[in-house]
Amino acid sequence: MAFQITPYFSVLALTAVIMVLVASVAWQRRGSTLARTYFSLMMVAATFYAIVAAMEAGSVAVSDKIFWSTLEYVGTGGITVFFFLFAEAFAYERSSFNLAQLIGLSLWPIFNVILVATNAWHHWVWVAVIPGSPPNNVAIYQHGPGYFWVLLCFYLYGIRSIQVLGRSTFSGGPLRRRQARFLLLGSLFPYISGALYSLRITPPGLNLTPMSMLATGLCFFWALFRMGAFDTIPIAREMLIEHLRDGVIVIDLCDRIVDINPQGRSLTGLKVSCIGQSFHTALSNPAILRHYAQGLETPFELWISNQKTCYVTAQFSPLVDYQGRIHGRLLILHDITQRYQAELELRQVNGCLQQQLQEIEFLQAELENQARQDQLTGLFNRHYLNETLPKELQQARQLGYSIVFIMLDIDHFKHINDTFGHRAGDLVLKAFGQILAQQMRVGDSPYRLGGEEFLVVLPGMTLEAGRQRAEYLRQAFENSVVRWAGTEVKSTVSGGIAVFPDHGTNDDDLLHAADLALYEAKRSGRNQIACFNSLQPQPHQAIL
Repeated sequence: MAFQITPYFSVLALTAVIMVLVASVAWQRRGSTLARTYFSLMMVAATFYAIVAAMEAGSVAVSDKIFWSTLEYVGTGGITVFFFLFAEAFAYERSSFNLAQLIGLSLWPIFNVILVATNAWHHWVWVAVIPGSPPNNVAIYQHGPGYFWVLLCFYLYGIRSIQVLGRSTFSGGPLRRRQARFLLLGSLFPYISGALYSLRITPPGLNLTPMSMLATGLCFFWALFRMGAFDTIPIAREMLIEHLRDGVIVIDLCDRIVDINPQGRSLTGLKVSCIGQSFHTALSNPAILRHYAQGLETPFELWISNQKTCYVTAQFSPLVDYQGRIHGRLLILHDITQRYQAELELRQVNGCLQQQLQEIEFLQAELENQARQDQLTGLFNRHYLNETLPKELQQARQLGYSIVFIMLDIDHFKHINDTFGHRAGDLVLKAFGQILAQQMRVGDSPYRLGGEEFLVVLPGMTLEAGRQRAEYLRQAFENSVVRWAGTEVKSTVSGGIAVFPDHGTNDDDLLHAADLALYEAKRSGRNQIACFNSLQPQPHQAIL
């Protein structure tokens, strides 16, 4: 591999040497906090980036330059991810990220590396690479759309990270804000340099991003290790625990109380002197001791009655450091007395509402029944027939069974009303409705269509069986007697039968066919059943 010492290589080599020193110091002190760990990883990635950038600057052959440039994207991908994780860990003092989050953050940068590595096949990242001329030997990369896709990832991750650090400059104490400002300042250098290079403001082929990482590393190093960005965290956390509204009790591996905050003393009635005592002796609440002995970490609720009676949720959590070692357990007590009382009142109100809801549902059911039932006979009405008959016919078509329709009309009903009055006529209608209801199978549907006209729908029945059923209903009504004012009122009924699908395939045709058969029964002398078999369509006439 041909190699040439150029001014650009010298600057980048110096940057790489300094980055190695910064990364080594950071790596040695990486374990105290998660933010420092990700800072160390970011500086390792930056060191790798500076080294391969120096190798690219010193290479002569275009193929060698492309190889080292491809490795540069491995470094920038690591910087992008680790800078994001560092910013989140520092700003929000996070102690961990789950595996799904880490994988999700890494997918885009990994895809970018693959895109660059396969550029020789698709030329989306670099359309062409023009060799540089002495003495600098800087190659000029003509960028394709893939480069701007990679650039988008770099800047979106960076903007989010800078935004998180920017928020830290307005929160916390003066020292914390100064540390955040230094970190924010250092993070701006590579993004400004990258923008200058992408906009071709720098000399042709000169990418200042690797050199800008030197300024970034120095700013970060000063903020984290000289300004003590993490040294104040234990003090801050101690002050935070002291002012928490939740009770916190710290228990070591020997089951001794090693710390308790003021709210914890207030809720449990313990004194500061309990520190050093056995947890089992100092706090004798059975529910707490049972959960502690079983090692349960799920929250549970209990009453505590010491200086005051209160209702709390309690939860045990292990004290684990960044290496996964357990140093004890935390008991966290959250006072929910007000919430519990509010929930109790809410349950009482909810009970009343549930009762009212049941009454409303009952009334709704009654209204639905009234909407689909005939009020005099209790049979279904025409509105319910119009609602359900199309569905019944559709199901019969799909499953291939027949449906018998029996249209029934009480003979000489007007004469009954004129002779005995409408009250007696209503009793006759109710009596006939009872006969229909009593003779129905499961799935059969009796309807009162209006006046003295009725309809029976019999799914899954043949024409002959339907005729026998209609004849039985006719005889039962003929043998029935309605007593009114010391007089026996008797009547008969005529019926017409049609069957799906022989006599029609839709509701209108079937009802019309049954109506024509009924008319034939009336015309032939009443008190009989006629079937719609070979009847010729006749004009529909009113039947008295």
